[in-house]
Amino acid sequence: MNQKYLPKVILGIAICAMLAGCGSVKYPEMLMLQNVKNQTTAIGNPPELRIQSDDILNIQVSSRNPETVAAFQLKKEDNSASSGERALGQQEGYRVDEAGGIYLPFIGRVYAAGKTVLELRDEITAKLVAYFPDATVQVRFQNFRVTLIGEVTRPNAYIIPNEHLNILEALGMAGDFTPYARRNSVLIMRERNQKREFGRVNTQDTTLFKSPYFYLSPNDVVYVEPLKAKQYATQGDFLSRYSPIFFPLVTLATFVLGLSIK
Repeated sequence: MNQKYLPKVILGIAICAMLAGCGSVKYPEMLMLQNVKNQTTAIGNPPELRIQSDDILNIQVSSRNPETVAAFQLKKEDNSASSGERALGQQEGYRVDEAGGIYLPFIGRVYAAGKTVLELRDEITAKLVAYFPDATVQVRFQNFRVTLIGEVTRPNAYIIPNEHLNILEALGMAGDFTPYARRNSVLIMRERNQKREFGRVNTQDTTLFKSPYFYLSPNDVVYVEPLKAKQYATQGDFLSRYSPIFFPLVTLATFVLGLSIK
């Protein structure tokens, strides 16, 4: 091969290597909790969730009197509802109305908004024992769901069986981050008490555990943004961006190869 063509060949190889590396993700960007040390720290109590309007409550009453239990068993949901609707938590339950109340058999209207599920449970129990001394009550959130979207393996809305869920557990349910997830600025969108708020958490730093958004609330939406590297890794975007450069390079390489053969 003629030596005068060697610089062009080297330049072509270098440019191709540079383009191939545009969509790569550096290893540190894929790590979580990078500053963890061997230490023991106190665990704070999860935030106390309070009932608000439009919450759906699961209220279960137990008694030796079958009529009591039957009165609190709501009609099952319509099986004709789509799977998507059921996945979003449209289940049987007692909805808290706009005024903050619910209506229960025997005892009528009970004001629920602003109370914890334990406070409401105790109040319902105290009112029911006047009719059924052996009645026991359980109250739980029925609409506790969180939605994970963006750069997670399984974006979806997830129904939570209890009242405590942190961001790491939620990410685990969604199959963890994708390789192109921006781990140091995860956006949390929260709607409680007629207010919408936005917060960010850094899952690469232990300050995550002190964040008010470490524990999730009902109806939180978690959005994981993509790294810039993803736009170069996407095949269609890559070709549209670099086809004016890539194809001339291929032509040049073919020309040089032809000269070397001659």
